[in-house]
Amino acid sequence: MRLALSSLLVIPAVLAAGAGSVEAASISLNISSGFLYGSGGITVADRLPVSTLCVLVADLDGNGFDPVPAGAWVGGGDVLVAISDVEHDASAGGTRAFDLTSGTGTPGFFSRTLNVDLGQFGGRVEPVAVALRWFPAMLAGIDMSVVTPVQGMAYGEFSRAVPVYPGTNEWLVPMTGGAIFDLDPLATSGFGGIDGDVSAMATLAVIPEPGVASLAAMGLLAVWRRRVRCD
Repeated sequence: MRLALSSLLVIPAVLAAGAGSVEAASISLNISSGFLYGSGGITVADRLPVSTLCVLVADLDGNGFDPVPAGAWVGGGDVLVAISDVEHDASAGGTRAFDLTSGTGTPGFFSRTLNVDLGQFGGRVEPVAVALRWFPAMLAGIDMSVVTPVQGMAYGEFSRAVPVYPGTNEWLVPMTGGAIFDLDPLATSGFGGIDGDVSAMATLAVIPEPGVASLAAMGLLAVWRRRVRCD
C-alpha cells in the first residue's frame, strides 16, 4: 500500500471537520502518520495492532523528553497528557491511554484528533513540547495505574521541533485555547515522506529506575569485593 503524502495530510483536516468546535479552554491536535511498527522490523507483519497503547507526553521542564523508567510511564519532568476524543468523553475526564485510530482501522496506521484541556497544566503560560509514544507490548485498555512498563520493554517516540511538511505545525502546544493544529506528521517513504522507516519503529527501551540501578551496582561491587578477599 502506498499513499501520497498529500493524502496523508488531508486526513487531519477530515478528522477535524468531524470533531466539532473546540472549547475555549482546550485545543485540538490532529495527528497522523504512516505505519507504526514494533521493534522487530518494518515488514507488514511488524505493523502494530490498532489496539496498541499510545500516549501523549508533555516535556514540562523543557529539557527534552526523558527516557521511560521501569515502573512508571514518564521520567524526569515529563507528564502524561489527558486527552479526549470521540471515544473518550471530556466530561468523564478523558483518558491518558488511546489506540492508533478511532474504531476499526488498518494495522499500524495512526490517525487521531486529540482534544487537550489546557487546565491540566495548572495556569502555565509558556508553550509545551509534546511527543507521541507507543508501546507494542501494551494494549490501550489496560489500567495504567496498575500496569506499568518494565525494564527492557520496547517503545517508540516521535516529536518534531521544526515542521518539514507545508501547512503543518511543530509539536508545541500553546496555552491559548480554541485552536486546531495539524501537527507535522511522521511520514515515511511509503507515504511519500522523507522520514526514515526506522523512525516509525519502537527502537527505545525502558530503563531501570535510578534506585534499582544503584542497588544492582552495589550488588556487583559487593561480589567483586568478596572475590578480591578470596584471591
